[in-house]
Amino acid sequence: MKSARLIIYLLSLLWVGWPLVTFPKGKVHEKAPKRIKVNPATEESGGLTLTQEFNIYRGATYANIVIDYATRDGWVFGMQLLNVPVAGDGAQTFQNDGYLTLSKTFTINDTWSLAVGSQNGRVLTHAPTHRWHHFSFLDNQFIPGERLNFHLGAFYVNDALATIHQPYGAMAGFELRMLPKVLHLQADYFSGTSNISGNIVNLFYYPAANWQTYLGVNMPAPHTGGEFAGNVGIAYNWR
Repeated sequence: MKSARLIIYLLSLLWVGWPLVTFPKGKVHEKAPKRIKVNPATEESGGLTLTQEFNIYRGATYANIVIDYATRDGWVFGMQLLNVPVAGDGAQTFQNDGYLTLSKTFTINDTWSLAVGSQNGRVLTHAPTHRWHHFSFLDNQFIPGERLNFHLGAFYVNDALATIHQPYGAMAGFELRMLPKVLHLQADYFSGTSNISGNIVNLFYYPAANWQTYLGVNMPAPHTGGEFAGNVGIAYNWR
């Protein structure tokens, strides 16, 4: 059984990671989509979670450190240090960003919940002006069965974070539990052509009850001049 799970995981990693080695090898684009990470509470959440993630571009590597605390009644409080340069430079519009996040999930029935939340902060260092960044959302979450959940909602982003005047957009995504509590595929989409627009796809592997590892790709929205990036992360949860 363990051998079969490992084979499925390796094949899935190849599928998710394929865009990193096959997208055109032309000129590196100037900027990448801004990292947005607001996690409403789900049935997977609970307690304190520490996540260390690396975003790998052709010319740079950035680190993201995220601490979330989820309560049993649907509140999630978080602190984030995002886009910290590890190697290289210049792939992100903003670097060394500090954010506070807050969200609340309201259960409507057994298959539908409604989440509302926000992410607020600013660039902490090396910025000519320290403008306030704001992102907020209203998100419908659906759990039709044990192996699938998906969400659909709307968001507001201020000009300082979007870098253009495109304040409203749609967000959507899904989680497919190919092997529940072992192997999950997650994807998220942010509409528009602003600094936060694009897609994120990650494949999660649960090596132990409280541990998660993942590998994936950030895909910029078309016609934004964004750059693809690989994601590598690990998370530990204290329940």
